[in-house]
Amino acid sequence: MPESETEHLDYYPSGWSEEIHDEYYVEWIWDDDQTIFVRLDGTMGDGDYTVTPITGVNVDGEEFVTKPISGLSRPEAFDVAATLIYAMNGVTGRLNGEDEFTGDTSN
Repeated sequence: MPESETEHLDYYPSGWSEEIHDEYYVEWIWDDDQTIFVRLDGTMGDGDYTVTPITGVNVDGEEFVTKPISGLSRPEAFDVAATLIYAMNGVTGRLNGEDEFTGDTSN
């Protein structure tokens, strides 16, 4: 697992990239489909962070945004982001039929 360069997240799953735009704006992007990512945004100020899972971008560049979670402190935002990154990673692994995520451990 890659080590995060952020202060509140130790690691993120392999197959994802971390893009740090600045200390208040970070995205974790699934390498196989860069329209799937998790955005942490603290640019609203005063410790008001929002975490948004993005599950696609249409041809017009509009993001398919699932329910953003806002009003978070910085540590809470990183906890939520980590949960979403790992959840989305598990779903993509399962949909791709990867044994690690399907429970198929028989030979």
